[in-house]
Amino acid sequence: MMREAVAADDWVGYRSWLSSVLLQDGRLDDAITVAEPGFSGYDCSNLLAPLVYPLLDRPAELLHLLDHPLTVPHHGHEDFQHWWRAFALAGLGRAEEAIAVVEAHPDPWTDPRVIRAGLLSAAGRLSDAAVELQGIGTIKAREELFEVLVRQGQATEAITAHPTVAEQRAAKAHTETIPLREDGYSAEPPF
Repeated sequence: MMREAVAADDWVGYRSWLSSVLLQDGRLDDAITVAEPGFSGYDCSNLLAPLVYPLLDRPAELLHLLDHPLTVPHHGHEDFQHWWRAFALAGLGRAEEAIAVVEAHPDPWTDPRVIRAGLLSAAGRLSDAAVELQGIGTIKAREELFEVLVRQGQATEAITAHPTVAEQRAAKAHTETIPLREDGYSAEPPF
């Protein structure tokens, strides 16, 4: 029925719904084929992200999607694919390859050290991730360290590492306010 709707009126919503149903049915290649005309769309009409997010905990399938010949980068958001690829590789235990992706494309990462630690954690290398995070000291790094220590069963150390509410508020107060356009999007790069 949805294929008939797509054939009659090639609305992106029909493609989105059909591709998500196909993905849930385990038919990733079919889902890619249906969604492909919407992969290069902008923002909410882009159909790549709705296929990626359900696959974040299925790294082999995510890499298949990212490497599929029909998959094209987000319109103006190619950096997302680097993030997705890095975390898919880490999820497969390929931490060094994941870190190489981050190092080759440093622009989208706010703090590559925290990202590197997250990749080590995703690859199951919790001790390495903890060591990486302990040397950073930022609020974000301490929040991530908390998560790693909890996963290691070190609750007391995790509580000690976690920033206090006052520290979090103080860090948030020092964050620059980015001017927004009338539509709510940033007026300055990165958008």
